Amino acid sequence: MNEAAKKNLMFISSNDFYLLTYATIIILDCLNCTKGRAFKDYRKIPFIIELITNNRNILILESSTTERLHKGDKDFLFHSYTNGLAKRSETLKILFTLEKKGYVSLHKGDTESLVNITLNKEELPSGFLSKEVFKNEYMNCEKFKRAIQRSTAITLDTFLSKTYRDRGVKIWEV
Repeated sequence: MNEAAKKNLMFISSNDFYLLTYATIIILDCLNCTKGRAFKDYRKIPFIIELITNNRNILILESSTTERLHKGDKDFLFHSYTNGLAKRSETLKILFTLEKKGYVSLHKGDTESLVNITLNKEELPSGFLSKEVFKNEYMNCEKFKRAIQRSTAITLDTFLSKTYRDRGVKIWEV
């Protein structure tokens, strides 16, 4: 039943704003980015969404700390990278909408172009963060936290290195 409810959200997952919205909130919740602890640099969010919404990406991250990956795994991670790049502007639009609703707070980062985020859990509707419906995403987010430590505080470049470059995935600068 929970999977059926979730599938209604995922009409076309690459363009599904509901899934992007829920995944963003789940990430902020799972990484404890609430009062006093901001998620630094929103640009990491679409990459994390790509990682936690796909079980294979999490398996690749878990099984390959610094060792080189097989070509198929590299291709899979590279695909998550390109999808994350494609979702950057949608993610920012969603964050501005969530801020208008009071669900998140956005703050200027160290430089003018960076935006930091905190989740306002107390403003979310009751039951919004259902760990039953989004059990898989929460589990994957916990695995992601172990694989990519300090993801809330590190720079985008360090994040991309830890997630992609260190695993032998060739990416371009963002």
